[in-house]
Amino acid sequence: MRRFVSALLITFVALVSFSGGLYFFFPRDAALAFFWRKGVLAASQKGVTLETAALGVEGYLPFRIVFRNVRVAAPVASMEAGAMTVSPRFVESLFSFAPTAEINFESLSLNLPLPGQPPLVFSSYSSIASLLSSGVRLAEIRTAGDLQVAGEMTVNLHTLKLDEADISISGERTALLEYVKTMLPLQREASGTWTLKRKGGENK
Repeated sequence: MRRFVSALLITFVALVSFSGGLYFFFPRDAALAFFWRKGVLAASQKGVTLETAALGVEGYLPFRIVFRNVRVAAPVASMEAGAMTVSPRFVESLFSFAPTAEINFESLSLNLPLPGQPPLVFSSYSSIASLLSSGVRLAEIRTAGDLQVAGEMTVNLHTLKLDEADISISGERTALLEYVKTMLPLQREASGTWTLKRKGGENK
């Protein structure tokens, strides 16, 4: 699972890091394909497979990077999406001194290492992702599907652990959270909604 999370973070960091300069590359699609191949190679060295049926840049300023039929596979877990869109936010990046982009998935499914459990299916996922000096911050997280997730969190790039989190989780398949509640600061409320909260400096 650590490899899977690592690959997702590496892919995001690579996309956000070069997306600002991508506008000035001609042809931009060729530049994007070059960076994608670099990302695929880096992930494969960690035992993770990255695949996409098509990728391209839409628009000019602002623009967005679109991936079609995306698949990320690690030995213990995998993710598939009909589409993934990365939309750089240049003004926010400038004022926050942190590369920032809006991330959207359509028709997202997660295959988990839980025997007998079907994949988690989401019709949509969205968040605002920022690359900080110590990690990746995901704000305004919203999902629709088997789980409704809302909130924000920060993942440390060095340890691949949560530094901070304030997330609520509800939906038809929240019973799956019982499998991971010993590893994460998850709490089940009387209403049936789960919360994931962590303040900076906490161990669990």
